[in-house]
Amino acid sequence: MAKPSQAVQDFMAKYKIAGDEIWEVHGSTWVVKHKALERVAAEVGIVWDRPAMIETSAERNTAVICVFGKLGERSEWSIGEAAPSNYKVSGKMSAYPYAMAEKRGKDRVILKLLNANASLYSEAEADEFEQPRQNPHVTRPEDVFAPVERDQHGQPVDNIQHVEAGKKLTVAEQRPIFAALQNELQATDSLKALRAYGESKTFLDRFALLKPDWQEFLRGVYDEHKQALRQLEIGDDMRMAG
Repeated sequence: MAKPSQAVQDFMAKYKIAGDEIWEVHGSTWVVKHKALERVAAEVGIVWDRPAMIETSAERNTAVICVFGKLGERSEWSIGEAAPSNYKVSGKMSAYPYAMAEKRGKDRVILKLLNANASLYSEAEADEFEQPRQNPHVTRPEDVFAPVERDQHGQPVDNIQHVEAGKKLTVAEQRPIFAALQNELQATDSLKALRAYGESKTFLDRFALLKPDWQEFLRGVYDEHKQALRQLEIGDDMRMAG
């Protein structure tokens, strides 16, 4: 891998971007992780205005959003778009175009406000910008689920809260705990029940025993089940209204 340009090195030093948060593609293009840009945006105090929805179609899996951001007296805007032709996760079509459109728009605004848009791209720009995997045979949470929505501090929004790791268990000891928690999450039959179970001590004490990637899998299970329950409740409301 070639050495980053001086502009990229200066950006990494100024905003404390770790070596594993940036990589090279196509021989000359440098890409930075979305999470790293979100962290920097929160640290420097970027403020977001309400986005403008330009085009949305759940049926066509398409979303186009104009995002507005401010840093001090400076303001910038950019378009974030996601459609079947330009949005895949690990080579597979994803069902979350709105989240990706927001990511792309925000990342572009962040890079503009930090004067880095000429030197860096966000990993959200294209699926070809995905970070090379050390072991392509290992399934990651992001290979199965869309990214969990997080706030500006990196904490999950409307999902399982962060918990401190408990005592370390072997993988063999963790496996039945993971299976039980997954089944119990998916057994909840309403959004209220899912939220209550995800916040319960019964769940969180065991959740803390799992290794980080298994925790992320369960966050994905939680979000996927939440979306399914939400659709069921919307359908029930429509039937009652009719």
